[in-house]
Amino acid sequence: MKKIPAELLERAVDGVNLEPGTLRAQLGRTPTLLVFLRHFG
Repeated sequence: MKKIPAELLERAVDGVNLEPGTLRAQLGRTPTLLVFLRHFG
């Protein structure tokens, strides 16, 4: 299992249905599946 580098966890994130704050704040303390979608339009 790969871990997310600490410097990425402290980055601000913005998106639909996300809480304001850092990536760390979005993940919480339970195992979480992350899916990144890219729009080419």
